[in-house]
Amino acid sequence: GGSCSSASGTPLVAAMAGRLARGLGFRASGRGIGANLHGSSSDDGSCSVEDSGSSSDDSCCSPTAATTDAQSSVAALAATASRVQVRVRGLWRDVAAREAKEICEHVAGGVAKFQLHARGRHWEIDFGIPGRAVRRNLVNGKIRRLRIIKAARCNQRQSQQQSHIMQDEPCPSTSEQQLLGPQSRRGNADQEALRLLDNAHARRCFRDFAERESEYCGEWAVFYHSYSHAALIYEVQAAIASVLFGFESKEAPLPRLLMHSFHDIPDAKTLIQHFDSKLAQARLDHDPTYRKVALSAMCSLACRGPEMSLAKAFNIGYSCKDLPMRNILHNILSSCCISKRRVVSLATEIIALAESHGMDTTQFGGRACASGKTGHVLQIFVHRSQVDHLSYAAKPYGYVDNDRMPLSHWLSGDNSNTHGQARIVAHPEHFMRASHVRMYTASADPSFHGRRSIFQQDLVDLFRGVFEPAQRESAIAGIGGKV
Repeated sequence: GGSCSSASGTPLVAAMAGRLARGLGFRASGRGIGANLHGSSSDDGSCSVEDSGSSSDDSCCSPTAATTDAQSSVAALAATASRVQVRVRGLWRDVAAREAKEICEHVAGGVAKFQLHARGRHWEIDFGIPGRAVRRNLVNGKIRRLRIIKAARCNQRQSQQQSHIMQDEPCPSTSEQQLLGPQSRRGNADQEALRLLDNAHARRCFRDFAERESEYCGEWAVFYHSYSHAALIYEVQAAIASVLFGFESKEAPLPRLLMHSFHDIPDAKTLIQHFDSKLAQARLDHDPTYRKVALSAMCSLACRGPEMSLAKAFNIGYSCKDLPMRNILHNILSSCCISKRRVVSLATEIIALAESHGMDTTQFGGRACASGKTGHVLQIFVHRSQVDHLSYAAKPYGYVDNDRMPLSHWLSGDNSNTHGQARIVAHPEHFMRASHVRMYTASADPSFHGRRSIFQQDLVDLFRGVFEPAQRESAIAGIGGKV
């Protein structure tokens, strides 16, 4: 029997399980893509009739001399705008921040027509035609449409030091994202790093990743998390979640399970605040509190850095060796209200089971895998509506990379992602929702890669025996910290 019980009783457990399971659907085992989930938001769009992501109508909110109210409205919009976009080959694309600032300053001051000189080019900007703002190249005469996007719930009183904390961004249209194509190939990104894949199995795994990117790129941003020694932890958490919450664990493991770790840091905004206030000076993204909630990730299959090339690291994976892995395994089992005596014997059974399927368990006191290839990659698709809630653009050690913030905006553009990291808040409530996050994994060891689904099913069967129906309530409560 379990060693702890729910303090709040069945209603609490039912509520926790219900929040995860009712009608939401966990990560789909298939590779089909569901319906458009993000919809549109009337207060986050452009100042035009259509949503900011729409391509069906190109009308913009432009000042007009004939209507004082319209002119005032656009001037007010420009005074608080965060983005100016230009229509290029059928797609709306952001102009450079400095140019956008100058355009907004002129329009906010009531100037409808003016010249702009930037990056060696000379343009005439004209907001004088109602619904038809344009940018005219003064050298070649080429004309492009312009529009101003209003700030998305922007807090104008935010201090300069906090300016990197993200705001809600309107979801880009699926069709525009599909035209831009797979994230790893955007911005004419070179694919030279993939030449580092030194065997047919590795190349096949990355080819599968690339095919999914193409399939999912309309509604989903993608991240890649490299790992090695933590693999057994991730697999155990997935099996527990499968038994207790109905999580679909056949396609990928679950990097975080203990929900109580996220009470104080539930999203990327609070993770940034925690880092800035407590960790930045010491460069401590390896701080235990930070590690419990965050994953380090890259944004391209062909990434070259900083610090890590996904292709180069695939065989051995990326992992910190200063973590007591067996103790972490014991802690996870104990948090599920398993008795101390049973925790020890259960951990031994789990390690032996992993070894029998070819997984490296050296960091748990077990055996090395026969191939010596300990690496794994987790492909994480995050719905575009959730990108800024769950992730931020990062530099090494966890510092915010302001040049790529907000990250949803960067990843929805035609930008190269061969350089640059990200941090993801791996909140299990989101990672177990198919509408928010979908995951797939690949292992460098061909034998374990081929047997992973069987290993996962064996783990699930093991935990079904551990969590008898009467014990599941206390286990769920323990995961939520309500014991």
